[in-house]
Amino acid sequence: MSNFWETVGKTLGKTGQVLDDARREAERLAREAGQSVSEAVDQAQQAYSGQANAEPVDIGALPEHQRVAFAGALYALAVADGALDKEELQLIVDLVNLDGLSAMGRRMVLGFVVEPPPFLDALAPLAGADEAVRFALLLNLIELALANDLLSPRQDALLKTAQAELGASDAQYRALWGFVRQLRAVRLRGVDDTAAAQVTKTAAAGLAAVGVPIAAVYVSGSVIGLSVAGITSGLAALGLGLGMVPGIGVAVLLGTGVFLGVRALLAAGVDGDAGVLRRAVAQRARAVLADLEEMAVRVDERIVVVEREADSTEAGLRLASLHERRRALLQIASRRRALAEAV
Repeated sequence: MSNFWETVGKTLGKTGQVLDDARREAERLAREAGQSVSEAVDQAQQAYSGQANAEPVDIGALPEHQRVAFAGALYALAVADGALDKEELQLIVDLVNLDGLSAMGRRMVLGFVVEPPPFLDALAPLAGADEAVRFALLLNLIELALANDLLSPRQDALLKTAQAELGASDAQYRALWGFVRQLRAVRLRGVDDTAAAQVTKTAAAGLAAVGVPIAAVYVSGSVIGLSVAGITSGLAALGLGLGMVPGIGVAVLLGTGVFLGVRALLAAGVDGDAGVLRRAVAQRARAVLADLEEMAVRVDERIVVVEREADSTEAGLRLASLHERRRALLQIASRRRALAEAV
């Protein structure tokens, strides 16, 4: 049995903390840096405002080989537990934008749904990337590991490998976990906007307190599903430029805030033309639908190949996983289609 399929069972892992635990975690992280939460927030504001040319992390602006590797790392971690669940696949679809890739690069990324690259091979091109990009990837990997509320021992080990390869200290690694858990707790509990804003602020402060670039938050999948007021007011408190702008709500509510790009959302919002934003969201949704349909074709082709193999336990497991993957793709596509039509 190949390494890819050696782990077929799932073990109950770490789940989101409740709101009070989230606040305590942020306070602990701040104390580790010898600061109060308010001081950590001040530091975050100063650090960001002190970077005159600071901009949100733009994965789409990376060299193509790094963009492909970024997507490959996400897929490789997701399948490390022996499956690619709907929740994991949904998050990857939200995070990965294929716009601007060459035909070959696009084919490679779409093919990862069937066969991801080895995890270390995917990390290698990003080990020397800009600090904010490295932390953005590590943040996305942690979010992906918790997407289905399960963390396998294999995924846990790979995340530790990613921490080392991407140059994150233990304190920074804990802060990233704290950020994901805190925002996840907000989403699961459905707290009001004021509480969401406060937790978002203290969670981001926990990152700033240990030197994690706040710019990495711009590509965080943790914001998907939060209320627009909770996201914008919490991050705006850190001086990140995400004030309540016209039209941004529709994109966040559709779960497109990450994959469309914060820069595009802000540009449309500042212009005050909600129609521009809706058209951009609809266009992006159509592109994602096309990607999902092509991914389903790739899975169908692999199913045919596996069905031709001699009957074996390994072939049976692979076939079951592929059929589950196909169902997830079709479900995600159906939801995307409905959302696109509603814009």
